[in-house]
Amino acid sequence: MGWTAGPVSLATVIVPTVAGGPRLTRLLSSLEDRPSGVEILVVDNGSADRIGGLGSRFPGVEIIRLERNVGYSAAVNLAAREASGGVLLLLNDDCVCDPGYVEAIMAPLDPASGVTMSAGVMRERRDPTRIDTAGMQLDRTLLVFDYLNGEPVARLDDDVPDPIGPSGAAAAFDREAFLEAGGFDERLFAYWEDVDLVLRMRRDGARCALARGAHGVHDHSATLGSGSAWKNYLTGFGRGYVLRKWGVLRSPARTAQVLVTDGAVCVGQLVVDRSLAGVRGRIRGYRAATPGAPFPSEALAEGGAADGVLRTLGRRASRRARLRAPATGAASRKPRVLAVFHVAQVSGPLRALTMELRWLAEVGELTVVAPAGGAVTEVLGDVASVTRLEFAPLMLPGGAAGALGVMDRLRREVRDFRALIRRQRPDLVLIVSSMLPAPLIAARRERVPALVYAAEPRARAARAAWCLIALTGRAATAVIAPSRTFAVQFPASVQAKVTVMYPPIPANHAGGDAQGFRRRHGIAPDEPCILTVGNLTPGRGQDVLLRSLPSIRLAVEGARLVLVGPTFDRPKDIEFEAELRSLAKELGVSSAVTFAGYVRDMAGAYAAAAVVVNPARRTHAESFGIAACEALVAGRPVVATRVGAVPEVLDGVPGAVLVPPGNQGSLAKAVVATLKDAGASRRALAGGQAIAKRFPPERSLETFRRVVGGIVPIREQHDR
Repeated sequence: MGWTAGPVSLATVIVPTVAGGPRLTRLLSSLEDRPSGVEILVVDNGSADRIGGLGSRFPGVEIIRLERNVGYSAAVNLAAREASGGVLLLLNDDCVCDPGYVEAIMAPLDPASGVTMSAGVMRERRDPTRIDTAGMQLDRTLLVFDYLNGEPVARLDDDVPDPIGPSGAAAAFDREAFLEAGGFDERLFAYWEDVDLVLRMRRDGARCALARGAHGVHDHSATLGSGSAWKNYLTGFGRGYVLRKWGVLRSPARTAQVLVTDGAVCVGQLVVDRSLAGVRGRIRGYRAATPGAPFPSEALAEGGAADGVLRTLGRRASRRARLRAPATGAASRKPRVLAVFHVAQVSGPLRALTMELRWLAEVGELTVVAPAGGAVTEVLGDVASVTRLEFAPLMLPGGAAGALGVMDRLRREVRDFRALIRRQRPDLVLIVSSMLPAPLIAARRERVPALVYAAEPRARAARAAWCLIALTGRAATAVIAPSRTFAVQFPASVQAKVTVMYPPIPANHAGGDAQGFRRRHGIAPDEPCILTVGNLTPGRGQDVLLRSLPSIRLAVEGARLVLVGPTFDRPKDIEFEAELRSLAKELGVSSAVTFAGYVRDMAGAYAAAAVVVNPARRTHAESFGIAACEALVAGRPVVATRVGAVPEVLDGVPGAVLVPPGNQGSLAKAVVATLKDAGASRRALAGGQAIAKRFPPERSLETFRRVVGGIVPIREQHDR
């Protein structure tokens, strides 16, 4: 064909993404064998995890960052204008390419003879012996379907004709021809934009060739999900738009066929998906289109024979059934897991489950769902896709109006989670809080197993919390509790199996850089540090410890309080931080208080501490007390209030002193005694050794693997 690398690159691969995460990484890894002179433009279409660091991991990859999702069509057009390659290669981020894909899909292009489009061949992810798409085919009403879908890959050995055009999931275009045709119609947000472009290019004399040797695997509908309301709407919009723009309904015969085929599709969506989104989409798409383009009879005649009505409907139904069938073969070894967190910042449950979640990402596909952007992306963004939804833990409502508001919010959240589950088609939903009823109810209604990590207690005075515990026990498939203290809140009559899994306490918290931590936070080398770890919230009692600070400083000169932990984006926590800062001024100790915020280097923080204090109130009821255990492993003595599971974990452990909750005097006395005790660190080291032996990471992981393996089939992957 004559493409050569010169002042411009040979080709530009364009990959729009709204998910980022591991599936984008898998695609880019599969393209590492591409020829020199082939650039890759990834369009970050408002993704949740901002796909940071891709450029450094994959040389030759450039990122175009967009603050919001502008749609597939607009994203590709933007990248096409920025591209320096003479050929545009379009790939969905849910594809993985076989070796040699780039050369093979470019090979048939020959602009001099009019071949300015080529179609790659993508196999089905669930059954790689079948073809997912080899381009597109259109019937006489312009109804599109993937060319050769469902056919065995061996069919390519036959003398099959070229498709009318490529599917946008795996396509190559001569860049000049693409731009001269105007690129994709940006009124088509996603879906059918490739049909419209192919018809315009065919009208201008372009032809498409089947690139028989360009193979890969496509996870069909991985972005929006087969049968999701949003996909049904978008495909319906595109269908209605094309019907009007290209004059399909000007012929009574074609109109009759549209009524049959589209009517059957919409009825199927109503029955199976319980949605009329496809109907609404068709109506709005038809209204949005500007009529005037002549019906493309010549293009259809040149594009090869299309299926009849019955075969078209039958093939569409067969693909839908394959997509929704339980995974078999290789796919069953890679379960999809949605992990739903109640906050996006680093919290105790996230720290307790990080190793387990990374294991899930190794043996399957992990998507983390959080209510807003936060440090969860930093912790898991390299192994998981990150999705944002609008939801929050369920709190006790105030009055009838508050109850109505909570119920309305819960209804909305359940709807959103059901839509997400339909898009992602997970094998398991892991809910990292018993205060999140929406994903639990959604999983139950969508008949997907749910595993709940229950780290919240049943508050005696909160009937709503008691009801949530009861719901969790009855609706979840299984429950993991971080301590026996929390496991016993589930009565024996619950349906879910409750397993105690103590959080792992690794031995990597010792030997941190104390001076580095002190320098970063402006703490003098000789100031005794009183460290407290946890998000700033009233239940954790940081204000009780702060009120004790003046008396502690009278007994121990230069003592300083360091508060490590984020402030979650919740009104009560934001107000609490402001109250703490105001209280420090009121007590005259502002210069002796450091708000360190979220700290990644916890080993350095522990090394800088003289004592680590957990001043939690009785109402907080610690589910385990990870920070206290980590401090002991780091050789730092601990003072903690006797709440929740703390006595279960720390009673009798050397280096740990337990005091009554909410008692400012007892807390101050214990902190002062520990600061003055020359043997406190020695006893803490002994206590840390006992803790590390009692709660080893391998035991936690083995328990987690056993629980998950009892819900979904797991097959370890040693070759990933």
